[in-house]
Amino acid sequence: MIKNIIFDLDGTLIDSIPDINASVNKTLEHIKFPSLDIEYTKKYVGNGARLLINRVLNHFADKYDKEYLESIENDVYNFYIDYYSKHSTDNTKLYDNVLETLTSLYKLSINMFIISNKPNEITITTAKKLNIFNYFKAVIGDGIYPYRKPDINIWYNLKKDYSLIEEETIMVGDGVPDYEFAKNANIKALIALYGITDKQTLLNLKNDCYINSFKEVEDFVLGYNK
Repeated sequence: MIKNIIFDLDGTLIDSIPDINASVNKTLEHIKFPSLDIEYTKKYVGNGARLLINRVLNHFADKYDKEYLESIENDVYNFYIDYYSKHSTDNTKLYDNVLETLTSLYKLSINMFIISNKPNEITITTAKKLNIFNYFKAVIGDGIYPYRKPDINIWYNLKKDYSLIEEETIMVGDGVPDYEFAKNANIKALIALYGITDKQTLLNLKNDCYINSFKEVEDFVLGYNK
């Protein structure tokens, strides 16, 4: 029986790419770099904000000296975090059926968690502004633990703090780190094909279960718990 669901945030619960891309481009404007197309931003997200900025700067490695890019990375990261924290929900929205499905799962007494590689403060602020924070037993972003998905130590902490059991827990996410996290933790994964990560990249993982809409999470739980 499924009693616990761990959700990714970006690309799973929320469509946040417009605000992430706008913040990346505001950051690039600040250092007088060319703007970045949204398709590149989609490729560079998923492993935390610091790696996002590293990838964004490396995008321009053929135009700028490597040592220069390395020397400005920390300041660029700080500017990005400051700007994005103020604009993280300008155009970000819940995916279709998220609110209704979370409500249904909550009524079924499913323990729900958000584990995101987005900075913790922004993760919490975003969940609160989009009115989903109270559905979750814990909302955990990057910075709470000294590691991020797909590190199995996140699972060990959750398992200990909330008495979770592998057989009763599933992961719902749209990225390769979500899939690898579930695999490392030996829990079942529902991989969302409607999110940020390229669909074919996800299909190449040959995961056991894919979903094309958030509503399918509830359908899966109800079917599994019959």
